[in-house]
Amino acid sequence: MSILMSHTRGTFFFMDTKKPDNVADTPGLLPYGSNVSAPSIKPVDLTTFKKNGLDKVNKVFDRRYKEIVEQAETLQKSFLITQTVYESKYKFEPIIGEIYHLYEDSDGGYSLSIISPSEWNKPHIYSVVLNSDMTWTKID
Repeated sequence: MSILMSHTRGTFFFMDTKKPDNVADTPGLLPYGSNVSAPSIKPVDLTTFKKNGLDKVNKVFDRRYKEIVEQAETLQKSFLITQTVYESKYKFEPIIGEIYHLYEDSDGGYSLSIISPSEWNKPHIYSVVLNSDMTWTKID
């Protein structure tokens, strides 16, 4: 940078002096070489990094996808069990936490009962318990 002084008013004007593109003010502080004899800059090959990263992230997404599918299947099964029990015939108000038994009627419908399968000679479908959120869970 050079300084020019105006003779008429005593003020200073700053004027940049143009340097060639290959000359830096502080070449030792640059993260790369600034002269012809400096080592050449070679781009880093990121192919392996990208492939490994993509492989890892695909495994993560694949595992998460399988978990979501399993959760959806579990939710669907729970929905079907709950729907079947609520659509069945019964003449009592079920109590949360109690075990009930679902039987097939002669007309193809279902009945919910507190009578266990060993005490009743009717086609037993499965046993269920009423949860606090009013869903039904099948008992194995």
